[in-house]
Amino acid sequence: MATRQRAEATGKPASPSADLAVSWRGKRFTLPSPAEFPLEALEAEEDGKHLTALKLILGADQYATWRGLASTAADAEDFSAVVMKELGRGNL
Repeated sequence: MATRQRAEATGKPASPSADLAVSWRGKRFTLPSPAEFPLEALEAEEDGKHLTALKLILGADQYATWRGLASTAADAEDFSAVVMKELGRGNL
C-alpha cells in the first residue's frame, strides 16, 4: 500500500519524511517531503509570496509544467488544495 493510500485509509497524513506525488489535470508532480522544503520557500510563504514558494518547492521544470496548466487564481487554489490534502495540513 502506498504512503498516500495508507494515509487515506487510516485518516493520518503521510509521513513528514516521505516525498509526495500528486496528480493534477493529468500530470504527476513530485514534491519533496515537508522536512526537505527549501528554507527560501518557507520565507516566501511567510512574506505572502505563495507562488514563489510553490515555484521553489516544485523546482523550475515542474513549475513550468504546472504554470502551463494553471491560468487563474482558482487554479492555484485548486492545486494547493490537492497538495494540502496529501500533506494533511495547512497551506504551503
